[in-house]
Amino acid sequence: MSGTSPLYEGICKIEIPLIKHCQMLRICLESAFYHNSLRPSFLHSSMFSPRRKIDLRWILPICAFLVSASSIVSAKDWNIITINGREYVTASNVANFYKIERLEKKGQTRTFRHPSLIMEWTIGAQTIYVNRIKFNLSLNIAEYKGQALISTVDLAKLIDPVVRPSFIKKPIDFDTVVIDPGHGGHDTGAKGRQGFEKDYNLDLSLRLKTALEQRGFRTVMTRSTDVFIPLGGRVSMANAQKRAIFISIHHNSTGGRTAAGVETYALAPQGTASTNSPSGSGWTSTLNGNIRDAENIALATAVHAHVIHDLKPTDRGIKRARFNVLRGINKPAILYEGGFLTNPTEAARIHDPAYRQRTADSIANAVVKFKHAVGKR
Repeated sequence: MSGTSPLYEGICKIEIPLIKHCQMLRICLESAFYHNSLRPSFLHSSMFSPRRKIDLRWILPICAFLVSASSIVSAKDWNIITINGREYVTASNVANFYKIERLEKKGQTRTFRHPSLIMEWTIGAQTIYVNRIKFNLSLNIAEYKGQALISTVDLAKLIDPVVRPSFIKKPIDFDTVVIDPGHGGHDTGAKGRQGFEKDYNLDLSLRLKTALEQRGFRTVMTRSTDVFIPLGGRVSMANAQKRAIFISIHHNSTGGRTAAGVETYALAPQGTASTNSPSGSGWTSTLNGNIRDAENIALATAVHAHVIHDLKPTDRGIKRARFNVLRGINKPAILYEGGFLTNPTEAARIHDPAYRQRTADSIANAVVKFKHAVGKR
């Protein structure tokens, strides 16, 4: 399967047969998936639901294939393996549950092949690829007796909402997008050879505002001019909107000149570390933004996959963090990093108004597809 894709416009219709004992399976998973008294809030009954006809308008080179099982699924179908206090399931468990046609083993790599999906894991890695889009996991792929294992938090908080967005429970029915141009005023953000991050963020955000309004959305800007808005003020503006999603626009920087690429952040799930601080301890308390974990990762996937497909930047992956603007948001929220101003090639590209317009159109199209895909059964 090509990573570029007619599936950006595709509709995948799949019949899901009756899954008996799904409540028993859910209870089994809830008791096993989180350790040390962490609430298993990431599990929803929608993850294991009875027969439904699915009309999936998903926006990625990831056509949600869902469960096409004809056999009965019960608690015994999941083999929970605990390693260092964390719960995992095997690659073969995942392949069997989602009825993926082939699971190939080559050295440390496991490749799942289905007509609408190719997924690749490598033992020891913190990343997986789903139809060539890079995802950063909360926990590395582990190994047990020659089997590749994925953590149950990544299964429930990443894989399931990405490949089955229509199963997300009670998603927000939004008509508004809160656009947050990062930095502003005295806070310039990163400095490129031809300009400051704050200015590129604002220009891209204004272009995104126009693109979204052309597609029928209402928009709210946390700032429309070169002013400084405290992070708490941005969160308050977003939370004041009842039917909305939140997209924070940024550009990146580093100490060197070689780092390049686009990365998109969703809030780290409860009990896990941020991608860029893997040795840090995870927060055991649920943040406001964790209420929308499934929608957060689905929105991040939609935006990231569209930009990677449309603009062909380096793919730095979909990542997890606890940025202040993501912690307190009570609606689906992401932070988009549109490339490195410290990389001369990327800085020149970002400085080009035509490139910023293409980025705005790509993100706007992703929002449309996200709206049509999530929770639509």
